[in-house]
Amino acid sequence: MKNTLLIIDHKKRYFFWLCVFFIICFYPIITNAQYQLPIYSDYLTDNYYLLHPAMAGAHFEGAKVRFTHRAQWQDTKNAPALQTLNGHSRLGRRTGMGATFFRDQNGFQSRTGGLLTYSYHINFYRSNVEINQLSFGLSFGGVNNTHDQSTFDPTLGDPLLTGTTVQSRSLHMDVGFSYNRQDFYTHMTFKNFFFLGTDITDSVALDKPRSLLFNAGVFVDLSTAWTLEPSFMLHSVQYVDIPSYDLNLKSHHQLRNLNAWIGFSYRAGLDTNTYLNSGNFISQKHQQTTALIGAEFGIFSFSYAYTQSLETINFTSFNSHQLTFGINIMSSKFRNSSSCKACRAVTLL
Repeated sequence: MKNTLLIIDHKKRYFFWLCVFFIICFYPIITNAQYQLPIYSDYLTDNYYLLHPAMAGAHFEGAKVRFTHRAQWQDTKNAPALQTLNGHSRLGRRTGMGATFFRDQNGFQSRTGGLLTYSYHINFYRSNVEINQLSFGLSFGGVNNTHDQSTFDPTLGDPLLTGTTVQSRSLHMDVGFSYNRQDFYTHMTFKNFFFLGTDITDSVALDKPRSLLFNAGVFVDLSTAWTLEPSFMLHSVQYVDIPSYDLNLKSHHQLRNLNAWIGFSYRAGLDTNTYLNSGNFISQKHQQTTALIGAEFGIFSFSYAYTQSLETINFTSFNSHQLTFGINIMSSKFRNSSSCKACRAVTLL
């Protein structure tokens, strides 16, 4: 018992000094604010930790690793593309840790970043078989921004154009909580709760850097091999002040040793976006749909998601493809417990 406590204590100290190292690396040049990862449908592909730090290690034991690749605007050169790699694990009865790394490319602008997560879990039941778990999470990370201006026309007369590659960095801290009880779950996270960065060209965004994410869902068993999972998400960005919501439905199927799922998501803004085009103001609401399919076999999982815009005014034919690959390490105890709906729910999260 004492040896176990010493190991956990050493891991906490290691995490602390890793955070200090992260601060030292990103602190010298902090000049720009970026909002970390774009919020897509990644969380629906067995990847809630990507949004909510409190989900690090929420599955009781073992570790989870997820890699995603997203590509947009297939017929457009230098179209947006995103890659993420994250892993998280439970350490002991109450502690969880995780890490996320990403690269977001959009034309001449690219961002690379990472974050480290510490979570603390409180299970109000004596046994992990029955879930009544409250979790708290804290993530600390940094982003490196690159803007390639080397191919821009120097005769444009824009004083902000340098003709070189401009780089800047920022630091951020996210806080959140999660609650899982049997077949019900809810998560809430404040992104950029603490933010450090300066940029005179984007002062509005820097003055209001925070965003809020709220998710909730429930598992409904229709049979021993078929479960429905309706859920929703609310997303609000402080400086944009146009909240959006997701309405989701996933269908989980147990096929011998294969766990498969299909799903659908609808995203819409609560207010209209207004554009100025040739002296005319044009307004429309952001709307898109996502279809997804995935499967889990043994320790491996795979998901595919396709997103299509429903807006009438687009820069180009908006569509995106996203692939997610996952590995569950040493977490078969609860994943294969088909008699425990709550354990299966946390595993699917």
